[in-house]
Order: sequence, then C-alpha cells, then structure tokens
Amino acid sequence: MMGTADPYSEPAADEAESVVRVDASPDLDEAFASPTDDDASCRVSPLTILEAMLFVGLPGGRPVTSRTVAGLMRSVRPQEVDELAEELRRRYLADNCPYEVAAVQDGWVMRLRPEFRQFGTIIESRIRQVRLDAESLEVLAAVAWNQPVARDGFVELGCDARPSTLRALIRRGLLELVRPDDGGEPSYRTTSRFLEVFKVSSLAELPAPDEPPK
Repeated sequence: MMGTADPYSEPAADEAESVVRVDASPDLDEAFASPTDDDASCRVSPLTILEAMLFVGLPGGRPVTSRTVAGLMRSVRPQEVDELAEELRRRYLADNCPYEVAAVQDGWVMRLRPEFRQFGTIIESRIRQVRLDAESLEVLAAVAWNQPVARDGFVELGCDARPSTLRALIRRGLLELVRPDDGGEPSYRTTSRFLEVFKVSSLAELPAPDEPPK
C-alpha cells in the first residue's frame, strides 16, 4: 500500500536462484556444549573420554591401562593416553581437587587424595552393611561350604533355595553364577564381596559346618 514490494508475492525466476537455502539440522558440536558455557574443556574429546573412564574405573580398583583406552578410541595411541593422563594429574593438582589421577602398576587410576580417603572409608563401611534374612543366610552357608553348587544341588543339601533369593544374592554381589566352558551345568560360588561382608580373607578361614558359633 505504501509502494513497497508485496511481501507475499512469489519471487521472480532470477531472484529465486539467489535464495539462500539454510540447513535447519542441529549442529552436533553445539548439542554437546552447554547453552551458557562455551568452555571447550566441556566438549567430548580424548581428554574428557579418558577422564570419564577413570571416573568409572574397573572392578576392584584395577588400573586402566593406556593400551586399553587407546583400543576404545579412534586414532589415539597409548603414548598419547599417558600424556592425557599426566595432563589430568597436573590439572587436578593445580586446582587442589580432593581427588587425583595417579600411575599405578601399568595403568592409571582416579582416587581420593590421602587426606580425604578417610571420608571414602566411612561411606564404604556403611555401604558394606548388608541385612540378610534367615533364608539368604542358609543359602550362603550351603554354597560357602559346598561350592560349586548346581541349581539342583540345593535340594540334596536340604536347602530350599528359591530363585528369587538366589537372584537377590547375585544382585548384592555375594554369589555369582559360573558357567563352565565345556557347556556343563551352571553353578553358584561365593564372591570376594562375600569375604568382605563376613570379614574373612579366604574361605579357609570359615569355621567348620559343625563348629558352634563363637
């Protein structure tokens, strides 16, 4: 109405060729970044992947080797993994973090610094407290003194081991189901967690089945 071009009209043929097509698909780099934080250290990189692996760790606190990490990342050599771990170690030390990255044996671990380990010990001791009912104790006793015990073996031992009880003990890490390589029948065994809960270093320290409790 004011003499300007109609905004709703179709563009001419020569103008249509000059229209810029915009890709509306998301930027994957932006998807990993925080909307309010452009710090590159928060992006997924070999350094942050290594940091995540060390944070999760391996069962029993075993060190994560540089060869293992390199095998899980593309185009990263074990020597580069060692350099990244050393960079993390220096960064945590400079930031005075309560945890550290340390070289142990042939690998790396993330752990609390010595002055903070007492707090981790308190938490672990509370987590180790396990409440077991009479049926669970009976099953554990049957396995501990007769292992390995096949599923049908509990009946012969006079133990009524319900599947739900066995599953619960496996979830708690007190029992494990071992499947033989030769395809034989799976059997139940106690675990290192069992030794921790009952405060013995080996099965040899268990009292005899007919020995009265102390």
